Amino acid sequence: MNPFRQAAEAPRTQAVARVIAVLVLLAAAVIGEPSHADPGDFQAMPGLWKIVTHKLDHGHPGPALVQWHCVDESPDPWSAFANLPAPTTCERSDAHRSSTALAWSLRCGGSSHPVGTGRVDFDSPEHYTASVSLDGHEVVQAEGRRYAACTSAND
Repeated sequence: MNPFRQAAEAPRTQAVARVIAVLVLLAAAVIGEPSHADPGDFQAMPGLWKIVTHKLDHGHPGPALVQWHCVDESPDPWSAFANLPAPTTCERSDAHRSSTALAWSLRCGGSSHPVGTGRVDFDSPEHYTASVSLDGHEVVQAEGRRYAACTSAND
């Protein structure tokens, strides 16, 4: 083979090898293991939220309890959204967060094992649904929707 021709083809071969390497890396990134959301990357928008809560009695919703409150960018904004009614003898534990969901266990009456669960799921930064279950039965349902920015700290 002509040495001048070999020298001319070497850069082309290297360029093809680089393109193949980039394609392999892109394919690995797309097919690879999905990344997990950083729990600190909270996706809900601050502002004025309307929360409609229903306590359930044997699967039937009771009257709506409507609350309006401002949610700010506090160090733990989840506390504003996870404030759902539960029996007064119950305490939250084992909270697991992502950027769009929070789930927790409930321990009631001094029990050492969980007897219930709670969950808040955002389907957008301005809307969520939530629920609390005890002994496998849903006892609270809630829905929150952001309506506006808060106009002052006293809202």
